[in-house]
Amino acid sequence: MQQGPSGARSAESSGFIFYFQFASNGTRRACSLTIQADSANEAAKIFRENWTAIETMAREGVSAGTIGSRTVILAAN
Repeated sequence: MQQGPSGARSAESSGFIFYFQFASNGTRRACSLTIQADSANEAAKIFRENWTAIETMAREGVSAGTIGSRTVILAAN
C-alpha cells in the first residue's frame, strides 16, 4: 500500500525527515526516512520520485530479518 509522506520535518543539518507506514504480513510498520536537501519542497520531490525504491528497501529489510519489530529507519544522503 503506497502512502505519501505525512510531512517533512527539518532535522536541521541532518536533513528532512519523512514518516510513512506500510503493511507487512498483516502488521503495519512505521518508517522514517531522512533526505538531505536544500528545502522541504525539494526533499518531498525526492521522496515522491524515489518512493518505489524506498518502499522496496523497507520491505526487504523486514523480510530479511535485518529489521525486527522496531521502527524501520532508512537514511538517504
